[in-house]
Amino acid sequence: MTRHTIVRVAARYVSGRPLDGRSVREYPYLSRGAGRWPGWQRQAARLGVPATAATTAYAATAYTDYTRAAGVTLAVVAARAARRRWARRRFRRAYLSPTLAALSVPLGGARVRLHVDPGLGTLMPRLAKPLSPAEVAVRRWYGQRVEPVLRWPVDRAMRAWWTLQRACRPATQRLAVFRRPGAEDTGPRIDLTIDTPYLTDEQRKLVSSIVRSKIPAGELVESWDQVGASVSARWTVRRRPPSRVGLAELLAALPKLAEWEFYLGASVGEVPVILSLKDDSPHIAVSAGSGAGKSVLAQLVAVQVLARGGRVVILGRKGSHRWALGLAGVDYCHRPEQMHQALIRAARVADERNTLAMHEADDWDPGPRTLVICEELNATIGQLTTYWADTRGKSDPKRSPAVTALGELLFMGRSAKINVLAIAQMLTARAIGGPEARENFGVRCLARYTANAWKMLVPEAAMPRASRTLGRWQIVIGGVATECQVAYLTRTEARAVAAPVHMSAKDPDGPLTSDVHVDVDTITLREAADRGVIPWSVGAAQKRLQRDREHAPTPCGTRGRADLYRVTDLIEWVSGTLAPYAGDAS
Repeated sequence: MTRHTIVRVAARYVSGRPLDGRSVREYPYLSRGAGRWPGWQRQAARLGVPATAATTAYAATAYTDYTRAAGVTLAVVAARAARRRWARRRFRRAYLSPTLAALSVPLGGARVRLHVDPGLGTLMPRLAKPLSPAEVAVRRWYGQRVEPVLRWPVDRAMRAWWTLQRACRPATQRLAVFRRPGAEDTGPRIDLTIDTPYLTDEQRKLVSSIVRSKIPAGELVESWDQVGASVSARWTVRRRPPSRVGLAELLAALPKLAEWEFYLGASVGEVPVILSLKDDSPHIAVSAGSGAGKSVLAQLVAVQVLARGGRVVILGRKGSHRWALGLAGVDYCHRPEQMHQALIRAARVADERNTLAMHEADDWDPGPRTLVICEELNATIGQLTTYWADTRGKSDPKRSPAVTALGELLFMGRSAKINVLAIAQMLTARAIGGPEARENFGVRCLARYTANAWKMLVPEAAMPRASRTLGRWQIVIGGVATECQVAYLTRTEARAVAAPVHMSAKDPDGPLTSDVHVDVDTITLREAADRGVIPWSVGAAQKRLQRDREHAPTPCGTRGRADLYRVTDLIEWVSGTLAPYAGDAS
């Protein structure tokens, strides 16, 4: 039986041991053990509190003026500490205690340690209560009269510290090579440690559901670590890509890319998102709601193809790509008959290139790359089918040759360097020609998506919350989704990027069905309609010229009975006429 003599109790008090003489193994000096504090903290409290009280009592009698000033200062510090302690108490009662109580049941009573940063999301603002007029007046008086006085020495100290850091920067930069990289600052987070060696998938899902329900901190990123004797989990705030990416970022990345690589934008930390039509997939599927920026993404890929001397075939009736009007190497097809012929020709070129590749070396280059942009594929397939049903003869096949050609491009376009960029609000298998054809799209881009669209196109990837930020896309490659802010180019910037490389009219593949070459300066309205310079028929264009005499281009000559117009004048007139409807393009 332990004897409690005065000497032994005094020794225990001074050394920081438990006063009842319990074992040192249970209550060690450096760690907490079974007690609330380690031994050294108990020792500091036992010796420091009496010493502080005695010093304060002596100073109060010997130095009255200084004691009064120190008392006021200590009172202010104590009041602020009590306020912070009260806020932490409310925080624990609102979030930590209910969460720990809910976790105790599924974890079978295992010891759980939970840390939640108060700065996470809107946790602290949720606890705020409306202020009365008196409280508002007191806070205003405090902010105007007291806070500046208290902040002044702190601000001066920080400015002096910053000045010292700038003075020492040359030396600290040289010493940086000896500094070991530390853990990345994750910012505000939720840390959970469970004293159990393993949790099943069902238990982890239940724990995650409890934490997200009891601590409403918004969208979080979850990570688990089950290595060792305990299981730990962390929830951090999801980092976002930059809010805007434009021409400067594209021009900086373009010289570093190979011919088959394309810059799409920036992800978290301004890391460039690069797409490879050689390694990732030869074709791109774009699925997004109206107004999400589908045509902006297609424009970005198209200008990079044109800048490298390639060709672009645009199938679309909306006029979303007016930036491409009049550019060399662009086949802008806005009528069903133009789309029909363009797809058949592209399939024929792909077949010829694949036939030639059989007798060439493995690294043989079949020619300039061709990008086929299928705008609003849900409607385009129907238009092609209807056009063929109205024009085919009795001996012609029932299936539209253009739809068949599109399917052939999807299956043999990789080796022929002919790539398809399919755009649709809902890229169903029926819209693209069947589920086997849709499987050729290894790169899938989604924005403003629904749960049904995500499950249909990329069920193998976890679905993040859809962003309402314009230009924010999820680029899914190989089941991995990367959040990307797509680079936005104005019409002038797009033409400037695409214009440096002009294609020759003597290209071995021949001219496209509606190419507008830079060497053709003047054309008739019929030629302009056939080549895609104007998005209307000849009759509709003539009526618009009659109604819009103030802004209509002036004829610069005649060819027979037809008036001749400069291509640049027609492009400027079309751009000005369609400008009020620019918001309709997605």
